[in-house]
Amino acid sequence: MTEIKRDVISYGFVAMLSGAFLLWVIPAFSPEYPGYGAPPTLMPNVAACLMLGLSLLGLVRTVLRRRRADGGTADGVRWRHLFLFFLPCGLMMPAMHHLGFIPAGLLFMAFIQLACGQRRIAPLVLVAALPVLAVYLLMRYALGVPMP
Repeated sequence: MTEIKRDVISYGFVAMLSGAFLLWVIPAFSPEYPGYGAPPTLMPNVAACLMLGLSLLGLVRTVLRRRRADGGTADGVRWRHLFLFFLPCGLMMPAMHHLGFIPAGLLFMAFIQLACGQRRIAPLVLVAALPVLAVYLLMRYALGVPMP
Protein backbone atom coordinates (compact mmCIF):
# COMPACT_ATOMS: atom_id res chain seq x y z
CA MET A 1 0.00 0.00 0.00
CA THR A 2 1.41 3.39 -0.93
CA GLU A 3 1.63 6.33 1.42
CA ILE A 4 -1.02 8.25 -0.46
CA LYS A 5 -3.48 5.35 -0.19
CA ARG A 6 -2.77 5.06 3.54
CA ASP A 7 -3.34 8.78 3.98
CA VAL A 8 -6.59 8.75 2.03
CA ILE A 9 -7.87 5.71 3.94
CA SER A 10 -6.95 7.09 7.36
CA TYR A 11 -8.26 10.63 6.67
CA GLY A 12 -11.41 9.18 5.14
CA PHE A 13 -11.95 6.92 8.15
CA VAL A 14 -11.57 9.82 10.59
CA ALA A 15 -13.92 11.96 8.48
CA MET A 16 -16.57 9.22 8.39
CA LEU A 17 -16.18 8.54 12.11
CA SER A 18 -16.50 12.21 13.05
CA GLY A 19 -19.50 12.54 10.72
CA ALA A 20 -21.12 9.58 12.49
CA PHE A 21 -20.43 11.23 15.84
CA LEU A 22 -22.00 14.49 14.68
CA LEU A 23 -25.07 12.90 13.09
CA TRP A 24 -25.83 10.00 15.43
CA VAL A 25 -23.64 9.30 18.48
CA ILE A 26 -23.59 12.75 20.11
CA PRO A 27 -27.33 13.50 19.65
CA ALA A 28 -28.36 9.98 20.69
CA PHE A 29 -26.21 9.60 23.81
CA SER A 30 -26.03 13.14 25.20
CA PRO A 31 -28.06 13.92 28.32
CA GLU A 32 -30.82 16.51 28.26
CA TYR A 33 -29.84 20.16 28.55
CA PRO A 34 -30.30 21.04 32.25
CA GLY A 35 -31.01 24.72 31.53
CA TYR A 36 -27.85 26.23 33.01
CA GLY A 37 -24.32 26.58 31.78
CA ALA A 38 -23.23 25.18 28.45
CA PRO A 39 -25.24 22.37 26.81
CA PRO A 40 -23.66 18.92 27.21
CA THR A 41 -23.32 18.57 23.43
CA LEU A 42 -21.16 21.67 23.03
CA MET A 43 -17.67 20.22 23.56
CA PRO A 44 -18.30 16.90 21.77
CA ASN A 45 -19.71 18.78 18.77
CA VAL A 46 -16.72 21.14 18.71
CA ALA A 47 -14.29 18.20 18.92
CA ALA A 48 -16.09 16.24 16.19
CA CYS A 49 -16.22 19.32 13.94
CA LEU A 50 -12.50 19.88 14.45
CA MET A 51 -11.78 16.24 13.64
CA LEU A 52 -13.96 16.43 10.54
CA GLY A 53 -12.41 19.70 9.37
CA LEU A 54 -8.83 18.56 9.91
CA SER A 55 -9.42 15.21 8.21
CA LEU A 56 -11.01 16.94 5.20
CA LEU A 57 -8.07 19.34 5.14
CA GLY A 58 -5.73 16.34 5.18
CA LEU A 59 -7.63 14.76 2.29
CA VAL A 60 -7.38 17.95 0.25
CA ARG A 61 -3.69 18.24 1.05
CA THR A 62 -3.10 14.63 0.01
CA VAL A 63 -4.93 15.13 -3.28
CA LEU A 64 -2.97 18.30 -3.99
CA ARG A 65 0.29 16.56 -3.10
CA ARG A 66 -0.59 13.77 -5.51
CA ARG A 67 -1.35 16.24 -8.28
CA ARG A 68 1.86 18.17 -7.76
CA ALA A 69 3.97 15.11 -8.47
CA ASP A 70 7.12 16.93 -7.44
CA GLY A 71 9.07 13.72 -7.02
CA GLY A 72 9.39 14.00 -3.23
CA THR A 73 7.84 11.60 -0.80
CA ALA A 74 5.92 12.65 2.26
CA ASP A 75 5.59 10.79 5.51
CA GLY A 76 2.68 8.41 5.79
CA VAL A 77 0.52 7.79 8.81
CA ARG A 78 2.47 7.03 11.93
CA TRP A 79 0.13 4.52 13.51
CA ARG A 80 2.07 4.23 16.77
CA HIS A 81 1.86 7.98 17.38
CA LEU A 82 -1.80 8.01 16.42
CA PHE A 83 -2.51 5.18 18.87
CA LEU A 84 -0.51 6.91 21.61
CA PHE A 85 -2.69 9.96 21.10
CA PHE A 86 -6.06 8.21 20.92
CA LEU A 87 -5.44 5.84 23.85
CA PRO A 88 -5.54 8.57 26.53
CA CYS A 89 -8.47 10.19 24.72
CA GLY A 90 -10.44 6.97 25.14
CA LEU A 91 -9.40 6.60 28.77
CA MET A 92 -10.19 10.20 29.71
CA MET A 93 -13.89 9.77 30.54
CA PRO A 94 -13.49 6.64 32.69
CA ALA A 95 -10.58 8.32 34.48
CA MET A 96 -12.69 11.42 35.13
CA HIS A 97 -15.44 9.23 36.54
CA HIS A 98 -13.11 7.47 38.97
CA LEU A 99 -10.50 10.14 39.76
CA GLY A 100 -12.25 13.45 39.13
CA PHE A 101 -11.67 16.17 36.55
CA ILE A 102 -8.44 17.72 37.80
CA PRO A 103 -6.34 14.55 38.38
CA ALA A 104 -7.61 12.94 35.16
CA GLY A 105 -6.98 16.13 33.20
CA LEU A 106 -3.46 16.47 34.57
CA LEU A 107 -2.64 12.85 33.71
CA PHE A 108 -4.18 13.22 30.25
CA MET A 109 -2.26 16.39 29.39
CA ALA A 110 1.02 15.02 30.77
CA PHE A 111 0.69 11.74 28.85
CA ILE A 112 -0.14 13.54 25.59
CA GLN A 113 2.92 15.74 25.99
CA LEU A 114 5.15 12.78 26.75
CA ALA A 115 3.79 10.96 23.70
CA CYS A 116 4.56 14.03 21.56
CA GLY A 117 8.14 14.19 22.82
CA GLN A 118 8.12 16.81 25.58
CA ARG A 119 10.79 15.92 28.14
CA ARG A 120 11.46 19.20 29.94
CA ILE A 121 9.71 19.23 33.31
CA ALA A 122 8.76 22.92 33.57
CA PRO A 123 6.80 23.16 30.28
CA LEU A 124 5.30 19.73 30.93
CA VAL A 125 3.93 20.78 34.33
CA LEU A 126 2.77 24.22 33.18
CA VAL A 127 1.04 22.98 30.04
CA ALA A 128 -0.58 20.17 32.01
CA ALA A 129 -1.74 22.28 34.96
CA LEU A 130 -2.73 25.68 33.56
CA PRO A 131 -5.32 24.61 30.95
CA VAL A 132 -6.89 22.04 33.27
CA LEU A 133 -7.24 24.55 36.10
CA ALA A 134 -8.46 27.26 33.72
CA VAL A 135 -11.15 24.99 32.27
CA TYR A 136 -12.19 23.84 35.75
CA LEU A 137 -12.47 27.41 37.06
CA LEU A 138 -14.27 28.59 33.94
CA MET A 139 -16.78 25.73 33.94
CA ARG A 140 -17.36 25.63 37.69
CA TYR A 141 -17.44 29.30 38.64
CA ALA A 142 -18.05 31.30 35.46
CA LEU A 143 -20.59 29.01 33.77
CA GLY A 144 -21.89 27.28 36.90
CA VAL A 145 -21.50 23.76 35.48
CA PRO A 146 -20.88 21.08 38.14
CA MET A 147 -17.63 19.26 37.44
CA PRO A 148 -16.80 15.67 38.46
